[in-house]
Amino acid sequence: MQVQFCLATLFVTTLFADSPSLHRVSPLGGQAGSVVTLELVGSKLGASNGVQFDNADLVWIETLECTEAVLKGKVRIAPDAALGPHWIKIAGKNGPSNTRLFNVTQFPGTMEVEPNDTPATAQPIALRSQVVYGYMPSRIDIDSFSFHARAGERWVFDLQSIERGGFLECSLTLNDETGREVAFNEDQDEYLETPRLEFTFPHAGRYVLKIDQYRGPQGVGCGENCSYLLQISQLPVVLSVHPLGGQAGSKLRVNVHGHSLASVQRVYLTRVRSAEYYRLTFPFSMPLRFEDAAVASQLTRVFGNNISAGPDQLSADFAIPPDAATGLWRLWLESPAGRTEGLSLEISELPDLADATKLKSAWLQSEVILNGSLEEARKQNSYPVELKAGVPFHAWTLAAQLGLPAIDTVLELFDAGGKLLAEHDDLMTGQGTVIGNPDSSLFFTPKVSEPARLVAHDRTMRGGTGYSYRLHIASHEPSFQLLTEPEEFAIAPGGIAELEVLLIRQPGFEQGVDVWIEGLPLGAAATRGRFRADQVFGPSGDGDNINIPMVPLRITMPKTVAPGAYPVRVRGRAAAGGEIVEGFTTLWIGPRGKRNDTRRPLPRILIHVAP
Repeated sequence: MQVQFCLATLFVTTLFADSPSLHRVSPLGGQAGSVVTLELVGSKLGASNGVQFDNADLVWIETLECTEAVLKGKVRIAPDAALGPHWIKIAGKNGPSNTRLFNVTQFPGTMEVEPNDTPATAQPIALRSQVVYGYMPSRIDIDSFSFHARAGERWVFDLQSIERGGFLECSLTLNDETGREVAFNEDQDEYLETPRLEFTFPHAGRYVLKIDQYRGPQGVGCGENCSYLLQISQLPVVLSVHPLGGQAGSKLRVNVHGHSLASVQRVYLTRVRSAEYYRLTFPFSMPLRFEDAAVASQLTRVFGNNISAGPDQLSADFAIPPDAATGLWRLWLESPAGRTEGLSLEISELPDLADATKLKSAWLQSEVILNGSLEEARKQNSYPVELKAGVPFHAWTLAAQLGLPAIDTVLELFDAGGKLLAEHDDLMTGQGTVIGNPDSSLFFTPKVSEPARLVAHDRTMRGGTGYSYRLHIASHEPSFQLLTEPEEFAIAPGGIAELEVLLIRQPGFEQGVDVWIEGLPLGAAATRGRFRADQVFGPSGDGDNINIPMVPLRITMPKTVAPGAYPVRVRGRAAAGGEIVEGFTTLWIGPRGKRNDTRRPLPRILIHVAP
């Protein structure tokens, strides 16, 4: 995601450039219960004071090499460490580096070895459950792996980069021993540029799996951050879940659609950790949690019971505890082949409205939540509502943001005579994870009180299993979201530096916005900023970048402030008044100079006062 702006030239002193910069993590992960040798590539790493993770389950135990460009050492991963992505950053004398991701996996690892660009030079590997860790240092690189398969065996080849901390967009091609292509995949779905092949081998023999890079007209490069992990397994595959959430303290029956589900023995939910917000784009409508809980809370599981499993369908009952944290939870399936990661579910404080006919005026009293499904093509779900003159109406969906692969919701509001009052398609148009959020967020303030119909459907009128959504309706006016950069902000005592604030407008919000900083160290001062109403947020003309308004907040740090990390709050309010909006910061995975908009929320905004 690229920010385009113009600023008057300012004389600014900053030590941020002297902080370490982390470009690539290699390998991109390691097996739980193991010790992994990790290479961190970046700049200004020579004065590193250590490596930090998001919890005590991952510990940097030994440094093997430390230069300005490379920090190499050993990481111990606890046997019960949470599977999936975790934060990693380098501690430096003048402040920490930017944050990247390191993944805990359940299978042993194999390192990719060059040269392996052609079928003749393909790296031999055993066909077993494992994770192959690779890196593509140039735009022309291809990685190939050869193995022998037995007839009738089903294997899943899941290449992960963009959603796991790398920035590679790749394809997978499987060829038999004659060189004939037997399987291919480029994208799992329209908004997940991560390929996955699920294949049952019809014949025994030698096969070659080729990983190739995207070389399309946009020419998106990954800079230094070109690591990937290829998980090879016989795990079940989760394609969709319905419903997509429920209320804390209620009973929830979850129906899962996928492949090879009959072997599933246990099903459970875990609270989503901050590094697991895979579909966080801007604007977003998913609930976010900025503070990571203690490790024990992260691993708390809510188990399903009454499991009924067949080859392609599974159902289980969950008793959600009354004190369950609201927000996103992750679905996991456990089988003899290992643990399969499913989609995210939303656990809310509010009950789900089972009878849509009771919706009419309920949204005027409090927020209403419904679980919808488009079971067949051309299906449209219609919800009766009562509009009240002058009272803002807001309806929004959660579907792609939770991990559903195909649905692209559209919301339309009609009056009693069938006249279209308002409609909304995508929170952000675009392709893939570079830009794109196909969930909907419709705002409308009626001038008259009248009955109306809210209609939900897929953009191209598709339907079937997996076309589910979670619909929220409440009385909200359009607002905005605030993001700060750089993620790790450093300044010297007696110095001056600028913290950038980015404005993300929700659909229909066209006001100016005032922004400021609170909680600075004693004696420090910061300027206020104002976004103009005519500053546009939205995709740029090339379909790859995005225009985001930015204002700098200039911070002056007195010499009397002791070195350390100081949490601050960045806040904003519409120029015409209204509620105060809290800003936050994120890690981003794109190459330097090109900010993509698939991110992870970080728990707080910190100002690092360098020694």
